[in-house]
Amino acid sequence: MLTLLDINNFWSPSGGGVRRYQIEKMEHLAGRDDVRHVFVMPGDERRTEAYAPGVTVEHIPAQRLPGGGAYRQVLTTRYVREVIDKHRPDAIECGSPWIMPLLVGRAGRRVDPAIVGFWHADFPRAYLGRGLGKLHPKLAGPGEGLGWWWARRFYGRFDAIFCASRWVGDNLRRHGLDRLYHTPLGVHTERFSPSLRDPDRVAELQAGDPQRVSIFFPHRFSEEKGLRNLLRAYDRLAATVTPTPALVFAGTGPDKAAVEAAAQRHDHVHYLGYLDSPEELARWYASCDLSVSLSAFETFGLSTAEAMASGLAVVAADAGSAAELVTRSECGLTVPYGDSERLAEALASLIREGELRERGERGRDYVLPLTWSATFDREIEFYREIVRLHRAGERPQPGFHGL
Repeated sequence: MLTLLDINNFWSPSGGGVRRYQIEKMEHLAGRDDVRHVFVMPGDERRTEAYAPGVTVEHIPAQRLPGGGAYRQVLTTRYVREVIDKHRPDAIECGSPWIMPLLVGRAGRRVDPAIVGFWHADFPRAYLGRGLGKLHPKLAGPGEGLGWWWARRFYGRFDAIFCASRWVGDNLRRHGLDRLYHTPLGVHTERFSPSLRDPDRVAELQAGDPQRVSIFFPHRFSEEKGLRNLLRAYDRLAATVTPTPALVFAGTGPDKAAVEAAAQRHDHVHYLGYLDSPEELARWYASCDLSVSLSAFETFGLSTAEAMASGLAVVAADAGSAAELVTRSECGLTVPYGDSERLAEALASLIREGELRERGERGRDYVLPLTWSATFDREIEFYREIVRLHRAGERPQPGFHGL
């Protein structure tokens, strides 16, 4: 039996793509007689939870950091080592950067598991490059360079790295990281489906004009996700497109006040709040016509795949993995990151083109094979290969496996 342990600092009780990935993984591995799965969940106490047959959640104390929202950071090896010694995993999946790769490497020495990093975040660009660039534009390049140095130093020691998109894999290889495995994430194509389109919600958004198109933003309210860029573009749309499109926000985040202000300023901007129910979220997806994925730092684009499964056309930033989904499926358009003028032009172009349903159908056809079962069956196959090589004192050959 393969014992697999997952740990990361990207777990949040209020949502996020990594949270969705971990929940789906626990549910899909539950009850299997060939895999035992342990998820280490950062929290405020130390306890063990029997999540399902064959699946254990080990809660460990972790620190809240200023400005980190609901996220907690594991900062010491004590509880990580305790959990690893207890379960003696064959493989560990380290799903976050910064200090976690260092902690996992140190805590696992006595057990000597195979260690795989899952590249869930484009942290050299999104965090260090963009973050330091806010202090001064000249710091963006050195900041990103520091991030890649850190990644090579710690991820380079791992047996392998999992990537959810070709775009991520190509980027890693350009920066000196190899032994990569391609494992796209999944989407519930029954839960997210055009069949859930709700006539009452559609009528509410159309507000008496059946020609009114609805644009959906189901992302974290932050600059990284392109929220303020969309608000600037919407001001242009409201002045140039008739009838004025409806703009629907679902979520929360540091720019929540900007969303609330826009809802007060515009008749057709709607703020739904944070939707905890996937079923409720799916009904809103299906009841809209267009979705936007405006972050240039996506490593898969889970919400993009959900929009495509729901039959929506999509406008995405032209960098990052959401662009890969949109371009390969031909379900929409891509625009330069942060360019509100080009974004407004792309949205207006799709609306005037009059083929949103046709584009949505192409997107849905593209994501139909991307099931969560396929994701985790593929990962387990990869892990068996990586563990076998690790025990033989070897590592996978350089390259991008699984394509």
